[in-house]
Amino acid sequence: MPDKGLFQSFFMGGFECSTHRRHIDGKRLDMIAATAHDRFVVEDYERLRAFGMTVVRDGIRWHLIEKTPYNYDFSSVLPMIRAARELGIQVIWDLCHYGFPDDLDIFKPEFARRYASLARAFTELHLNETDSIPFVAPINEISFFSWASGEVGYFYPFARSRGNELKTQLVRAAIEGIEAIWSVDPRARIVQIDPLINVIGRSARNRTSAENYRLS
Repeated sequence: MPDKGLFQSFFMGGFECSTHRRHIDGKRLDMIAATAHDRFVVEDYERLRAFGMTVVRDGIRWHLIEKTPYNYDFSSVLPMIRAARELGIQVIWDLCHYGFPDDLDIFKPEFARRYASLARAFTELHLNETDSIPFVAPINEISFFSWASGEVGYFYPFARSRGNELKTQLVRAAIEGIEAIWSVDPRARIVQIDPLINVIGRSARNRTSAENYRLS
């Protein structure tokens, strides 16, 4: 059970905020827009409050915020920060949910530098807009992200057999981003997100293969 002083409510809501490019057609997803959460953020947060949930995971869309390197337009996230402030919603902010600006090569050192700069700029914005302690998920599901984008070519940049290389890069970027966040607001709490699964064989015959898959 979470520490009562850490989160405002035991149950949490969540809004899908993926922004990656998919393999089938290269189209960039924007799930915040697709679900109209950007247009109805106040109503969405009010609905959560009606069920006693005042903690949510939500996200920013890096590709909209940084259309040119190191120039930030936070107009897409400001209404969300302000709605959370007015309604007393505690947000765990995803800063990179699989997507990033098109001009960036995720495998090059510039990726970590650009990500850290974004993290710093977002934290400055958050500090200017609200007195609440920022909760930040730096890079969503690093293990899955590195597998999907670097090992099997499922997400952009559709690389194969580079999963370990990409995982190292994402961890490096996350660490630099966390340091940048704390340099602005030392109160910030970091929430690392990665999936846990349990795989059980349907029969004794495939129990071993199921356990091997779970361990992987």
